[in-house]
Amino acid sequence: MSARLATVAAAFLFIAGACSTPPPPRALPASTAAPSGAPAGLARGRVLYSSGGLDLWASGPDGSGRRAVTNDGASGGYAGGRWSPDGSMVAAERFMPGEGGTALFLIRTDGSSVRLTKVDTFLDGYVWSPDGRYRAYGEVTSGATAAAGGLTAVGAVGDVHIYVVRTATDLVVGPGTHPAFSPDGTHLGYAHLAGAIASADLSVLADAGSPGRFPTQLLVNLADLTRLSTAIAPRGMGLIGGPQYSSDGKLIAYAAIENGPVLEAEQIVYIQEAIPGAPPKLFALGKTGALHHVADLRWSPTSQSLAYTIINAQPHHHWLYVIDARSSERRELFDSQKHFLDYSWSPDGKTILLQVDDGDQWLYFTPEHPGPIGSVEPGGWRPEWCTCGARS
Repeated sequence: MSARLATVAAAFLFIAGACSTPPPPRALPASTAAPSGAPAGLARGRVLYSSGGLDLWASGPDGSGRRAVTNDGASGGYAGGRWSPDGSMVAAERFMPGEGGTALFLIRTDGSSVRLTKVDTFLDGYVWSPDGRYRAYGEVTSGATAAAGGLTAVGAVGDVHIYVVRTATDLVVGPGTHPAFSPDGTHLGYAHLAGAIASADLSVLADAGSPGRFPTQLLVNLADLTRLSTAIAPRGMGLIGGPQYSSDGKLIAYAAIENGPVLEAEQIVYIQEAIPGAPPKLFALGKTGALHHVADLRWSPTSQSLAYTIINAQPHHHWLYVIDARSSERRELFDSQKHFLDYSWSPDGKTILLQVDDGDQWLYFTPEHPGPIGSVEPGGWRPEWCTCGARS
């Protein structure tokens, strides 16, 4: 396992393995060999990534024009980062010396930075609002923690925050982790620490002053999922992950795992309308496999296609899949013994860029067909491909 995962991963992060029920028929990749070089016709934009956990770098989607974005990684390495929508700022996740988790920093236009999370807390998810006015992040202050998978862990204590960039004001939205803005910016979804998917109404931010509270609805909870998932997970669902909104904002996707010993617990992905009480579709991924492995869900920016990466500990394999929410078809794009988790959709939704840690390589996929269509070396951790504003 890479040094990045050993540092970032924490208790209750989850993985899907071989399914306890017969898996649905799937098209297997004809070959896992990656053609050399990036494919032609890639969408425009830039990729922001961490170079070996030290500093942030940027490049073209084909790996060309690489340049350093930060140069102070020796005093606190960068796990990854995300540009603001206009490309003027970077939200950066850093490993700080002497601390157990990662911290969130905002790097401003003039190169100065401000730390948003408190010392000795665990960052669990961060995201820009669509208009770039706000940053939301999850901060676990004590107890069990979660990271990239966004899993709400029993015993964790922490809150979801909104940071107002213009006024440098930090507001607490509610108890939870792994926030996600709706595409229109009107709601903030997150994994509530009570074991539910919460949706906070952000219209109060338009009022003068700081809101005292954010009206919040619980869209689904673990009791609901237990009733729905009995045939797959008879012991009931125990932990729930953070939501992800589809590009049109109509759907959310999230994952949960079954109660009981983690190596015997089933993991399920759910897709439903982003309203309370909406019936979800269930996609059983199989047994979790190991505590320290992470599953990650990401919607296409242009369609109702949901990608996810998973790791199976025994036997050790890594997979990239896509679910078509309209047809419920699930397609395997990549199966490899090499370690990978981090990936990014292209802005046009036509390509998935995957970072393979073993060998430090970027692989390129289309969501319709199995197998890589190109490769570039070196790659870079936590790649984020965006069309954010030009930056010299």
